[in-house]
Amino acid sequence: MRLLGLALRNLTRNKRRTSITALAIILGAVAIVFLRGFGNGFITNLIETNVLSKVGAVQVFRKGYLGSDDPLKTSLREDPQLVARIQAVAGVTAVAPRIDFDGMVSNGSESTMFLATAIDPAVEYKVCPKRLTRVAQGSQPLQPGHEGDALIGRTLAESLGAGKSSTLVMQAAGPHASTNALDVEISGFLPTHSLAESKRLATVRLGFAQDLLRMKGQVTSYVIGIQDLKQASEVAERVRAAVGEGYEVTTWVELDPQTQTRVTSTGYSLLVVGLVLFLLVATGIINTMLMSVYERVREIGTMLALGVRRWQVTALFLCEATALGLLSAILGIGIGWLVVRLIGHHGVHIRPPGGDVTIIYPYVDGGFLVIVLAFALVGTILSALYPAWKAARLRPVEALRAT
Repeated sequence: MRLLGLALRNLTRNKRRTSITALAIILGAVAIVFLRGFGNGFITNLIETNVLSKVGAVQVFRKGYLGSDDPLKTSLREDPQLVARIQAVAGVTAVAPRIDFDGMVSNGSESTMFLATAIDPAVEYKVCPKRLTRVAQGSQPLQPGHEGDALIGRTLAESLGAGKSSTLVMQAAGPHASTNALDVEISGFLPTHSLAESKRLATVRLGFAQDLLRMKGQVTSYVIGIQDLKQASEVAERVRAAVGEGYEVTTWVELDPQTQTRVTSTGYSLLVVGLVLFLLVATGIINTMLMSVYERVREIGTMLALGVRRWQVTALFLCEATALGLLSAILGIGIGWLVVRLIGHHGVHIRPPGGDVTIIYPYVDGGFLVIVLAFALVGTILSALYPAWKAARLRPVEALRAT
């Protein structure tokens, strides 16, 4: 306790130098917490946009569907018993049927291609809850009821001169029939996250797609909702065992590798930036402690001449660095947490080029704050080892002669 009290007193002897070092540690901690919070928000937004509102955590296909030249020929029949077996798997929360298909959409004089996902609104939002909000401003998600309406990309609608409540004609070929065409009413629009999606994507009802493709009682996949996305692989393994041979069970990581790549690259980027900030702060601590050693050479010599052990001198400088790092890190982490909490409450509105506004909600968990504090403390101690060792290695006679 005496060493700690002396260390705290020594930190106040050169207030300017101590303040500059403390400020560097505080700013470093604030930056790391803020970047982590923003990264968490960005990753969550990615997953919500691509997994919880489109792909789904796990999907079940008929064997041979993925990679097939004509996927509709490898469709599944709607099987309540199969659905019941999947729902009985631990970790599964819901199962929803889908049909993914493509075709042409026309306004009578012009036509263009589309890529559609047919859903059953009664169960779809249980497996992809964010699909409920994945609509453009002023639009509503598809609800159980009328079968002849659809949501399409705004750019797709504009290319055909269609607005809300307009009627278009969708044409598509089923697995065992010639091309069919049905009228569809545009009830709203999908959000514009990218120009490519906005030019092609559409969401229709399952019953409409089955009539259009002449696939009554058939679907192309079953989408599975799970309790925790981190357990997608484990749940997929259990589902494989439950459904048996003849089916392919894939996770969102396999179906949407681009999202997984962006999530991974974001994590690595945050790690690199954190290490750079950590090294900058560590450099400042080493510089501060070395300057303290050079300024207190005679003082150190006097202490050694009076019988103070070298390990006690080392401990003194380590205590100074620890106290400075710990107090500064706590203050920096606290400020960073408050900033992230305030920004996360309101969200950060980002509008990508040609896209709709995306709201990112930064957040940090308590475990990460503890990790930052631990790293700051350990980093401070490691940074002070060399200056402390150098101070303890001084020879008393030479130190007393120093000016």
